[in-house]
Amino acid sequence: MSDTTLGSIVEPLTEAAAQSLETVIAQVTAKLGKTQAAALAPVIAQYGPAFVAMTAADIWAWIELASKGDPYESYAAIVAKLPNQELANEWASINAKMQTANVQNAAAVAWQRDAIGALLKALVAIAASLVFV
Repeated sequence: MSDTTLGSIVEPLTEAAAQSLETVIAQVTAKLGKTQAAALAPVIAQYGPAFVAMTAADIWAWIELASKGDPYESYAAIVAKLPNQELANEWASINAKMQTANVQNAAAVAWQRDAIGALLKALVAIAASLVFV
């Protein structure tokens, strides 16, 4: 495939995506107003293409998923729709490492809580023995 042929395929797709993103920006501006839309502009620029790739039914399904409260699954669903799949793969890798670190941290916190609980029981026994002499 020549560069000219490739360009003739990619150019309309790029233009369509830009127009669709402009539509998302226009809709957000109409619903939220210029001030809030301007504040969200960087987020729209980054994640807008994911919503452009979704149908209305997909968006409602994602809203339902997000409302269930699993931030990792919700974010993964959006990242999977982005055109840059290297980003999605990197995010998945980082997420897996963070979940492992969270499990390790939870174990460390549980151990600390148990150790402090044992120390407090000993301190209460000492204090009680001093009061009830």
